[in-house]
This record gives sequence, structure tokens and C-alpha cells, in this order.
Amino acid sequence: MDRSWISNPDRISAEYVAGVNQFLKIAREIVDDTGCTLCPCKNCINRVKRHIGEIRRHLLHHGFLSTYTVWVEHGEVDHSEEPAHGSFADEMEEAFHDATRDHYFDIGSTSDMFSPEQPADSERYDNLFEQLKTPLYDGCNDTISALTFVVKLMHLKVLNKWTDRSFDMLIKLLREVLPPGNRCPDSYYSTRKMLCDVGLGYEQIDVCKYDCSLFYGEYSTDQDCHVCGTSRYIRKKIPHKRLRYFPITPRLKRLYSSKSTATLMRWHKEGRVVEPGVLRHPADGEAWQNFDSLNEQFASDPRSIRLGLASDGFNPFGNMSTTYSMWPVVLIPYNLPPWKIAAKTNYLLSLLIPGPKSPTKDFDVFMRPLIDELKVLWNVGTDCFDAHEGKRFKLFASVIWTVSDFPAYAYLSGWSTQGKLACPVCLEDTRHMSIRGKQCYMGHRCFLEAEHPWRNRKDFDGTVEVRPPPRRFESTHILAQLDAISPRQPGKAPSNLSRKRKRLSSELNWLKKSILFELPYWSSLKLRHNLDVMHIEKNVCDNIVGTLMDIDGKTKDTLKARMDLKDLDYRHELHLDLDGKTKPFASYTFTKEECRGFCEYIKAVKLPDGFGSNIGRCVTENYKLSGMKTHDSHILLQKLLPAGIISFLTEPVRETLIEFCQFFEKLCARTLRVDELREMQRSIILILCKLEKIYPPAFFTIMVHLCVHLPEQAIFGGPVQYRWMYGTERCMGTYKGFVRNTARPDGSIAEAYVIDEALTFLSRYMTKIETRFNRTERNWDNSTLNTVPVLDVFSAQFRSLGANELKELGDQKKKVHWYIVNNSFDETVRDYIDEHTSNLLAAAYSINELHVAQEEQFLGWFHDKVTLQKQANPSTVTEDLYSLAVGPKERYVSQEACIVNGIRFRSTVHDGLRTQCSGISNLAQHDGIDHMFYGVILEVMEVVYIRGRKVLVFRCQWFKSMPNSNSRFDQYNMTSINIKSSWYEDQSYILATQARQVFYLPNLQRGDNWKIIQKVSHRHLYDIPVSTVDDIDENTVDDNEDDDEIFPPLQPNTTLVEPSSLVRHDIAPIHFPDQFFVELNIPGPNLPRNDHSFEEEEDEEEDHDEEEEEEDDDDDDDDDDEEDGVDEVQWDDYTDSDENENEDSVHTDDDDIS
Repeated sequence: MDRSWISNPDRISAEYVAGVNQFLKIAREIVDDTGCTLCPCKNCINRVKRHIGEIRRHLLHHGFLSTYTVWVEHGEVDHSEEPAHGSFADEMEEAFHDATRDHYFDIGSTSDMFSPEQPADSERYDNLFEQLKTPLYDGCNDTISALTFVVKLMHLKVLNKWTDRSFDMLIKLLREVLPPGNRCPDSYYSTRKMLCDVGLGYEQIDVCKYDCSLFYGEYSTDQDCHVCGTSRYIRKKIPHKRLRYFPITPRLKRLYSSKSTATLMRWHKEGRVVEPGVLRHPADGEAWQNFDSLNEQFASDPRSIRLGLASDGFNPFGNMSTTYSMWPVVLIPYNLPPWKIAAKTNYLLSLLIPGPKSPTKDFDVFMRPLIDELKVLWNVGTDCFDAHEGKRFKLFASVIWTVSDFPAYAYLSGWSTQGKLACPVCLEDTRHMSIRGKQCYMGHRCFLEAEHPWRNRKDFDGTVEVRPPPRRFESTHILAQLDAISPRQPGKAPSNLSRKRKRLSSELNWLKKSILFELPYWSSLKLRHNLDVMHIEKNVCDNIVGTLMDIDGKTKDTLKARMDLKDLDYRHELHLDLDGKTKPFASYTFTKEECRGFCEYIKAVKLPDGFGSNIGRCVTENYKLSGMKTHDSHILLQKLLPAGIISFLTEPVRETLIEFCQFFEKLCARTLRVDELREMQRSIILILCKLEKIYPPAFFTIMVHLCVHLPEQAIFGGPVQYRWMYGTERCMGTYKGFVRNTARPDGSIAEAYVIDEALTFLSRYMTKIETRFNRTERNWDNSTLNTVPVLDVFSAQFRSLGANELKELGDQKKKVHWYIVNNSFDETVRDYIDEHTSNLLAAAYSINELHVAQEEQFLGWFHDKVTLQKQANPSTVTEDLYSLAVGPKERYVSQEACIVNGIRFRSTVHDGLRTQCSGISNLAQHDGIDHMFYGVILEVMEVVYIRGRKVLVFRCQWFKSMPNSNSRFDQYNMTSINIKSSWYEDQSYILATQARQVFYLPNLQRGDNWKIIQKVSHRHLYDIPVSTVDDIDENTVDDNEDDDEIFPPLQPNTTLVEPSSLVRHDIAPIHFPDQFFVELNIPGPNLPRNDHSFEEEEDEEEDHDEEEEEEDDDDDDDDDDEEDGVDEVQWDDYTDSDENENEDSVHTDDDDIS
């Protein structure tokens, strides 16, 4: 239907009036109960509903929206197929059309960088389309307009990380080179200003100097804070602070305005395959399902959005300052498939809380605009256009939980994570013990069954355990506690008496009632706040490694820790000898020689490509570990430490630590099973009880205790990958890189974020240039075929690396060809094999003779049969089948490295590099039984068939790994093999697609020839069943991964360590001079005794002053990661500090995601 009249400027012409009447006739059919429908005039742009008569006047007076040619808002269906990508201008026009048909482009009313007066929406849209249709210069190719030129340049800047100065220089050069009168921007400023019209914008909200309130809503025009009376401005309308608020409604609408994301937003309901008891996505967890059962109307529409709310503090200045703390609040859409949830482009920045100090308990003040918008999205919803269905719908959204580190947990939940009752899950039932200068969290025997024999043993802490497990507090109980809290005035104003008030004993550790409880559904959530496994793992690793290696500031086996044992009057073997001024050498620590051996082991470790960083760099000259980043701790704890301590420590200590490490390895799997998690829940209780028999109380910080709650949270929330802080920390690293003006870091981040999200949206439509969505990954593999293969053996995608050499197959040809044919799963090939098998059985071959005869005879029979069929009826034989039957060519391409399914493999020739990529495993049969084979790649063979078909084959050396043999040793759920013992030399070939990567670690206990096998779980591969969603990246799905093989069942040994074995009598006690006792205030033999009164310390805790908790709360994490920009909090000082110390008094350390 011709609708060219829409662009007719003569609105009184017969053509235009007839077109308007035609539109109104269609619009009358979809009016609502009030007789109204959306008005498509240039002013209303389908955002305002009006009566038909009023719409007619608007269309005649203001004109028809020029981009609205398919009237999807008024009942028409867009029958156009997904557009074939044409010119860049066509792609940009489609992008702007998707944007403007549902109004979400809104730069906001203010901007740090540009004029606060923004043009009207229709004027901005007309300007955008005018720039899109205006050539860069007269006579230029029609596909290069001023706007497309700017978009391309900005993409180059972002992807290649050009500096602003270099971009300015390039712009000036291009402007000089292009013909006179060109429309190229003259500076980076002009470029950003042009793209601002494509941004979603943000709001700036002034904040009281003391964080008492926001000048927002009914208080937006006030000149003084309505809470403390402090002036809003420093001087001349310059506010003390300014909150940047990025409205989430238009950003959520954007997810449905583009066809590329609108389809994926339904994945959780339409693409996810439900397997009872299997957790692969947050939607599989009990919390999500419980939420759906309580809110059936919300859950009935798969487009309703579930969000995770994440926050953490970071220093925008990197290492330039240690006192500045800025807090972004990020929303994570969980409707998406797993490989999209983790994408940084799908994280939505909603709030940017300014520094220089942390908001602490006043966090809720800054959350007010976001909470107000979330309540509207729950109660009322918002009109949204679904590009997938081509029609409008009512969009609803909810926050289902929060993700944060432990200090931020207190700000979001309202429960203080300090003092006796620091556990936010156990609440008032937290098991704690006062020791010298701190609290410890022992007593995990209370989690055991009432009849468990360990409850009656006194050699744990000198007592019999009779307490029941901590209660599971329901929402009604928590709300009753919150209602009993005394009202607290927000802010840090000197006149605020609430800031200095003391908590009553009835208030427990509650600081406030979180503003999140204003959300109607919040109290009914099964999992409101997540414990961050990333930071828990980091702190547990620091505790273990610091104590093993006696690292200053990290060890938990200090003189104070030994004095705690004396105060508690148990484990006398470890007490300090005050007369001799010595400390008995504990069996849970390394000697100097053992530290050296362990460090040499760490330095010798080689990890697969992309699996982790070079942890050997963390070994210091005095054989300690220092400077480990969060992901280093993740790899060390789960993979390296269990193998590294096999030759050290005593049996019970070693076994318990390995079980603890394997608990985290199994917990962090991408696919979890509920029955295994319930077993892990029982296992971690036993492990913690065994640790209490080994380590002094100082070891049991709150981070160690929180491990007991992790399996239950996994049952509620699903895999931890979607509920830990790695993704959020990466985002904060990106925000840190946005800072250009150090005088206004928050303004720099806000302006850069708006530009970045505009480019992100536009890049979804670009195919002619490289973008963040189509750029080639480092381990990218590509198809080597020009045609689409039919047989599975020819369909594998791979990329060859490095030099290659042509070689002759020779005697290998028949074996290689037979292996390829015999391992094809194509039904056509299997039919030929079955037919040949039947022929052999009919010829009276025995079973043992059949396999040998088939390998000898099948290939020739197969070739002849397929050739005859092709001659008789060519249409019945595909090119693939004929190529396979003819067999490979004599010459093949010998290579040393390749990439298959996004995984980099190398032959043993490259084992001298810093990475180890030659280790592989393959599930095959040995004596008729499935057996996992382990080996290394000797050669990468690219076998060439006719018609350009290729198959990638690995020639391998298989290590003898038969169970119960002298070449294999299984211990602690780890398998060691003798690499000098080989087998199956005559069957050394496998398809590259069959290989699963492993790596080998030295077994220090059994010698140089023995290696410990460690399986690899690549972070870009997901164990996802076949889905109905078409937009699936093949390199993200790995449906052959055997999780049980990678993570064997966790079954802790119930043997307890004997107290007598805690001291190493073969090592001389450690001597300390008097000065150590004086500095630590520990009474020595000739020193005055200062008795420690635990009763007084407990009384001090009862009178815990809230003001002390918040002083210096601005000392937040600031870490710089060169690779991924990760920031993380390391709580060693936080958890070891005095219980009256500040809530955010944290030690910072660098972090890295390898």
C-alpha cells in the first residue's frame, strides 16, 4: 500500500487528507474503552492516547510521523522478514526506526557536557534522519552520511581504545583531507554532541551534603535539606553532591524494541529445557519458581522481566587516591540465556552514587528514585513494543534478589555484618565466640543431626554440643523484628542524634528496614540477598594459604591465636611455652623447605590457554605468595592447592583441606543438581567440623562460616555464575576507564555511559564493520568449507594455527579413514555399517572375528557400494557421502596447533610455552566398558577428502590409565597417571571434536613421571540441552560435557584428626624474643600479666555504637585490573579487625579475571 503521502509537506492536499482518513478508519477499530488510541503525529509520536477527532487535528496541524509507515501500533502486522543486510545506511535507518517507534530515546533535562536545553523529540528525530540521509560531502557515496561516518568513527575509537586526544587529532586530519564543505565533525566534542541525540540520557538529582535526603520529587525545588536544614548549594547553584539516575524503563523497553534481543528475552520460558532437579539457569532455582507461583499474573507473560540488583564501591582514580569511593547500582536482566546474562553489554547502570565517601547506612536515600520506578513497573507496568511479535504489550518488571560483596550486603539488607551476629542468614542464632580482639564463628556441630556422635565429643572446643541448628527465619518473623526497630533519621549531619544512638538488644544487628521492603513482593522472596561466592572463595583461600605459608598479615596461627587456645583451655599441645618463649610447630603449616617446594611447584604449573593467569608471578623471593588476584585465588583453591599439598602435611589435615577445595570446585559448576547440592550441604558441615579440630579459633572468620549456607543458596538461586560479583566488577573496571575529567569523575562516567549504550544499541544492526557483537574472538574457529556439509564428520569448525607441513599418510591412511567413518553418527553412514555387520554375521563370523574383519573389509565394500549407487541414481548419493566413501587423499596437512569449538589445542612440541594445551581426554571403550582415556596430542592432522571436504584428527599418545594398575593411582577424588606408561599405540587417532581438554600437574609425592589430571571447564562453554531458540552460538553450547566425570561426588571422610598429631615433633619449636610479647600485649615469663576479660569485651559489644561503625566507611575497594578491569574487596583486615571497628574498614588488593 502506497503511503508516500506521509512525507507530503502539503497537509491540506487531497492526497494527504485522504491518507489521514484512511489511517483513522484503521485506528477506529482498536480504540480502548474511552475511545482513545495512540496519536502518531510528530509531537505525540505514538506516546499519548487521544480521541479520534483530536488525532485528526494533530495530524493535519503537526504532520504524520515520517518513520511510521507500518502501523503496528494500530493493529497492523509487520510481515516483512528479517531484513537482508544491505548498505550501512539501510542498517542505521532500521536501527533508528526500531528506536523511534517506541519512545525511549531521551537525553534527559540536564547534562554535564552540553546545553540543558534539548530540542523536542520530533525535532531530534527529524535531525537524526536528516543527518542519516545527508552525504558526508557533496558527491560522496550515498552509503556514507554524516551520521554513519560518526558512528563508524566512534566504534573504531571504542573498540581500539583510542584516547580522546588521538581521536581529536584524527578528526582534524580527516576534516582537512575531505573535500571543502564536508560535514565531518571538527572535534571529539562535536562527535559526542551529535551522538547525544541517540542516547537514553539520565537525570541529575542534587543530594544533601550529609546524605540526609535527595532534592527529588516534592522536594526538588527546595533550597535547604528538609531533614537537617543544610543549604542545597555550596555557592551559585553548585550543589554539594549530585546523584546520576539512569531511568530503567526506557532501557528495559530497548530490550524489546530490537528483534535481536526481543527474541532472547523469552528464552527463560520458551528456549529453556526444564529438567527436574537440574540447575542451569536462575529460572531453574526454587526462588524463581516460588516467585512465579505467588505471582501467577506476572509469570504468565514470558516477557515480564526479572532483574538482579548489584552494587559495590570502587575508586574511579585507580591508584591515584585511596579515599574516594563511588557506588554504581547495576541491574542484570535474567530473562536472557546463560551466555547473554554474562555479557557486559546487558548490564544496565541505574544509579551512580557520588563520592568521595561511601553512603554506608544511608544507601537507601540514594535508592529512592529507583525504588519508585520499580514500584510503577510492578503495579502499573509500561506500554512497550515487542519487535518479535510486532505489537505492543504491557511490560512489567521485578527485582528478584541482590548481588553484592559482604560490606554492601549490610547496606542493602539492613543487617549489620559486624559483631557477634554477623551472619545475615543465621541472624540471631549466629554461633559466635569472643576471642582476643575479635569474634570467631565456630560451633558448626550444631548443624549436625541430633544423634550424631560428634556432638558428644569434647575434644572440639571442650564442650558437648547440645544446641539445635539455627532456625530458618520466615518473612513474618523478619518483618516483626524490623517493625520493632526504633526510627532512625538518615544522614551524617552533626545535629543527627540518631547517628550516635546505641542499638538496643532487641534490635539485634538490624540497622534499618531496607527500602527494598517497599516493593510489594520483596518480603515474599525466598532468596533476597546473595552471598558472593567470589569474595568468600578469595578470603577462604587467603586464610588457608596464609596459614600454611605463615604469611605476615594473612596467617591465622599467630601468637594471639595460640593464646586463645590457652584462654579456652583446650588443645594444650599447641599452647605457647611462656617460660621458654616458644611456639610449637603446628602440623597445618609448612616448614621453610616445604614452602620452597610448594612455591617451586606453583612456578612450574602451566595452565591451558585462557584458563587462568600465570600464578607463578605471585611467588616472592622468600618463597611466599603475594599479590594474588581474585581469579588467581579461584584457580589456586580449586585446582592447584589440592594437588600441591599431597606430599605435605599430615593425612587428616591434608585430606580435610582437599575436601574443602573440592567443595568449591563442585559448587562453581555451571550445571548443578539438587540432590548433589543437598549432599554437599551435609558434606560442608562435616568439613567445617573437621577444620575446627585442626585450626585455632582465629581461622574461623565470618567468611569461613558463610560457606555452610552456599549450597542452600545454590538450590534457591541456581548456578553461582549468575549471582557472584565477577560481571559487576568488570563493569566497574569499564566505568573507571570512562573517567577523563578527574575533577568530575561521576560526570565523566555518566556522559561516557550514555554514548556507549547508544553505540551498543546501534552496533546490533551493523554488519559491514566490526562491532563488539561481531568482532572476532581470540579463540575464534571458522568453517573451512564453501558449502554446507551434510555429514557430521565434515561439519566441524576449526582454525589452523602456526606453520604447517604437507605429509604422506602412507600406512596410516586406512586406520585414519576407518576411524573417521566408524565415528560418524550420521544415520546414513550407520546404515551402511549395520548392513555390512549383518553380512558378516550371515557369513558365520564370530563376535571377536567380526570387528577385525569389518575394519579390514568395510572401506572397500563401502567405496564400491556407494560408487555403484551414484552411477545408478546420482540423486541418492550426496557429495559428502561420496567424498567419505572415496577416502582421503594421500597427503595431509600436519599442524602443531588449532582451535576447535573455541578451545585452543597444541601438540607437545609447544609444551615449553607458559601454557599447556596438549592434554586431552576421550571417553571410549576398553574391554567393552566405557573408560576415560587420558593423553597428549602429538600431531594435529588436517585430513583432506575430495570436493574440498576436510576432517581434523588428533594423533595422540595415550597414557595407561586402567584402574587398579601400577600406572594409575586414585586418591582424594584425584587421578594420577604414570606418563611413561603408554597403551593403545595402534589406536592413537581421535576426531578433534571428541577431545576434551585437561591439564597435568606434578605429583610431588610420587615422582617426576607421575602427573595429576585436572579437568578443564571453559567459561565460554555451557552445558545447555537443545533449545528452540535459533540465536544460539555454537561455541557456547557443549552438550557432551560429563559433569559427573569432571566433578566426582563429594564424600568427606569422617576420620577426625587426633590432638597429638597437631604438633610436629620433628620440627623445633619457634622461638620469640620478649619484644614480640611486649608488642602484642601477651604476658611472657618475666612480663607483667594483663588479664583479658571476655566479659568486659562482650559488654562493650552490647553497647556497640553505630557511629563508630560508619566512620571511615569511605575506605572502599579500589582495584585495577589491566585485563578485565575487575575491582574486588578483600576482607582479611575487615574480618580480623576489632568488632567495634568500622564496617567498611577493608584492605584492598588487585583483582583479575583471566
